Order: sequence, then C-alpha cells, then structure tokens
Amino acid sequence: MSLALDRPRTLKELTSRVNNLQDFGFLLREWIHVVTREDVSNRPAIERAIIEAPIELRSHFIEGKVADAYLAAYAEWIADQCNIERPCWVRDSIRYLKDPWFADEARASLLVLTPASFRQRNVYTIPEQVIKLRRGRPRVSDQQKREKARARDRRYREKIRGKLLKLKKLEELGIV
Repeated sequence: MSLALDRPRTLKELTSRVNNLQDFGFLLREWIHVVTREDVSNRPAIERAIIEAPIELRSHFIEGKVADAYLAAYAEWIADQCNIERPCWVRDSIRYLKDPWFADEARASLLVLTPASFRQRNVYTIPEQVIKLRRGRPRVSDQQKREKARARDRRYREKIRGKLLKLKKLEELGIV
C-alpha cells in the first residue's frame, strides 16, 4: 500500500480500501500526499479528486460515522478554498454527526479554530492545508510530453509533405 503508484487519487478510491480507522488515517495521509505533492495543482484536478461520493464507512467499522462526516467536511472545505462547486454528496444526512467529536483534548481551541464546514458536522479538528493552486498550465508527465512532441512532429511532416506535393504539381505544370 505504500507504493507511490498505489496511493488513492480520489476520496472514493480512498474509502474503497478502508477496513478500519487505522487504514482510514493512513490512506487519508496518502491522499493528502497526492493532492499536495503530485499532479493536483489546478481546480479541475481537485474537483476530480473530491467529486465522486466516497463509500459510506459507518458500516465498515465503529468510528466509520466520524470518517464519513470528516470526509464530507474536508471535501466541502477544499471546494470552498478552491472556489469550485461543493460536491452534492457532502449534504447527505449520514455525513453529519449527532454528538461532537474532538480530534484531541484541546477542546477550547478546537471550538474556536475549527473551520465552519467541520463545525456544522460536529467534527472539531484543524485540517491539514492541502490546496496549493498554481498559475499556468497543469503539470504533465514525461510520457504526455513525448506523446505531444510526436503528434507535433507528425503534423509538421504532413504539412511539409503537402507543400512538397503542391510544389511538384507546380513543376509539372511548368509554373516553377
């Protein structure tokens, strides 16, 4: 599970691999790693990472209802930071806790510092800042760059062939 290629790229993919609270914490950190350090640096990429509804975890393990509320709060918080539309699934009633859940014993500070999307779901924590939008074009892999270069070369060669054909026709007509 620790291979970089095996990291979850979406919240739905993250929840499809969770069996217990430890898995949830580990896979959430792996997903955060993908968002902060890999190819999630523009709004469409971030939207793809949060748009699909994650699998409900409340039936998978005891703390699953906290995980469900946490993911909804996190996705809503990220959407607000990116200025993109909130995913529809974050409004599901199962994504809210009846009783407050605190990430640690510093309850007074969590009551003040927790973002609104978390507070309204009774999840009191300070989420990790994951959004780092960059201006300009999104990152592309070396393979994508090679494919683009091949396509550009192919178009160039076709253009030259077309010009040579026109030149040949003109020579046959005796114009050149």
